Amino acid sequence: MANAPGLVSPPAPFFRGRNLAPIGFFRPGHFLEARNARRAPLRCCAALGAATTSSNPRLPRVVGMGSKLVGCGSAAPKLLISNNDLAQIVETSDEWISVRTGIRNRRVLTGNETVSGLAVEAAKGALQMAQVEPDDIDLVIMCTSTPDDLFGCGARVQRDLGCKNAWAFDATAACSGFVVGLITATRFIKGGGFQNVLVIGADALSRYVDWTDRGTCILFGDAAGAVLVQACSHDEDGLLGFDLHSDGHGQKHLNAIAKDEQTELILNNNGAPLFPPKRSSYSCIQMNGKEVFRFAVRCVPQSIEAALDKAGLTSSSIDWLLLHQANQRIMDAVATRLQMPPDKIISNLAGYGNTSAASIPLALDEAVRSGKVKDGNTIAAAGFGAGLTWGSAIVRWK
Repeated sequence: MANAPGLVSPPAPFFRGRNLAPIGFFRPGHFLEARNARRAPLRCCAALGAATTSSNPRLPRVVGMGSKLVGCGSAAPKLLISNNDLAQIVETSDEWISVRTGIRNRRVLTGNETVSGLAVEAAKGALQMAQVEPDDIDLVIMCTSTPDDLFGCGARVQRDLGCKNAWAFDATAACSGFVVGLITATRFIKGGGFQNVLVIGADALSRYVDWTDRGTCILFGDAAGAVLVQACSHDEDGLLGFDLHSDGHGQKHLNAIAKDEQTELILNNNGAPLFPPKRSSYSCIQMNGKEVFRFAVRCVPQSIEAALDKAGLTSSSIDWLLLHQANQRIMDAVATRLQMPPDKIISNLAGYGNTSAASIPLALDEAVRSGKVKDGNTIAAAGFGAGLTWGSAIVRWK
């Protein structure tokens, strides 16, 4: 968005600190010591066994670039749970689930499988398709609400991929996470001069499902998907428009809240504080399905229309509608409100269920590799979920 005239002063010249003498007063001979110290290599990570920065020459960063999607990949756990399998543990049936949701199977982590492992596998697929080496990655954005580590797993994924020149961080926005990560990647390219950014959506909501609650356990599965976003000229820019929103008032309709095991003990002790505190954990996923459905079919089309307006396009210009794979009835309702035919909906919901931040890149990868999505196709992608958060992006594939 353009700055209002007169509100922003011209930027001051930028000086790189390593080329300047330190500010302050020096005793005789101290300046030479400081200069030599500045020339010494930084080895703060040596004791931790971290890989040193590659000696390969890096391209200078250029701000103001466009960005495009040049590769994708995906991964899913081996264990498949069908609707009939669920019917053995809760009161439900294949017909009941498939009619209401469109889901027939889902994948669930077992054994030594991890969210990080799925993320690495998906990212490798994206790198291979894009023909980009791990050393050339500048940033890894790990979009997940269910990391293997409380403090996130972006850096672990970066390590396991061998992206030794990359910075990595986690982004949490539930089922909107991938769209948020994708737009964030384009901002780092445009404003920070990054060249190659891996955006990974990976979740294992099966860890937080109450498998006795047929209203939620039928919905969720585990998976990972990834895309490689690459800097390009303005003429090739593949992000045509985007729109993001959040509303904490809706958090009550979809959540998994932290709970403290000492709460009951405090109540039994006349409210007296206890120390040390007991370990906290998270509740199972709680969802008001009717309210989430109403929210999605109302807000998602509005967001896509806003993004289309920013792109200067109409829904008739869209080749594919790629929504978060939550419920087939939601996807059909959004397509109807946008006056888009059902055959333009990308859907793999039947085979995977709701995989949260993984659902959009997972569906995209399958559509690209099957030949459905072709170079130059325009896609309207939208995520929505807990928070409540929602957002959309109009993108061109390659």
